[in-house]
Amino acid sequence: MSKESKIIGMVEEVLGKKSAELFSALLLQEPKKADAIIYLQGDQLDRAPLTAKLYNDHYANKIFITGNNNLIGRGKRNEEDDFHLEISKLYFEKQRGIKTNDILMDDKSMNSKDQAIRVIELAKEKDWKTLLVVTSPFHILRAYLTILKHMQIQDWSGEIIMQHPDLSWDSIPSGRLKTARVMLEEELEKIKKYKDDLANINKVEIPKQQ
Repeated sequence: MSKESKIIGMVEEVLGKKSAELFSALLLQEPKKADAIIYLQGDQLDRAPLTAKLYNDHYANKIFITGNNNLIGRGKRNEEDDFHLEISKLYFEKQRGIKTNDILMDDKSMNSKDQAIRVIELAKEKDWKTLLVVTSPFHILRAYLTILKHMQIQDWSGEIIMQHPDLSWDSIPSGRLKTARVMLEEELEKIKKYKDDLANINKVEIPKQQ
């Protein structure tokens, strides 16, 4: 059995077959033309090169950076060494040549739920119809289900396409202490814990491959 198959099997064991099928489909989603690229802050700059590439390959002409891993006023999360969103913004501007006016920022969102709320609020405000959402592979399932929940709450009928950087399941994401595989195990437990904040997996349609 391949390592990827074992990972999918782990998801099925914890959350069931439907969740494993959805997780697998999200990992395989291909980018397409969109109104904006949503950069979910986390893992220092691990997610930034892919975000910049999507922009420079003209998949979208706006990047929305959302998150606050500095947790200003509260201190950083346990086992997470990250930095302010401004560093990500400077990376895009100075190292990848992205126009300042094409970068939008939200530094108030403290967690995945906050990010989802703000993403959908902005999508409605800007009349965006299609979003490319960049996060790490171990976070992709919970992020997707959280965004779907707030699409339902805010009555936004656009399309979400998940994107992730290549990341070995045995590697340790930047600013973390645990491997991506262990981080996935923790994410699966969070999906169970925060189920009321996520779309009902049994009612979610599995995205078809382009």
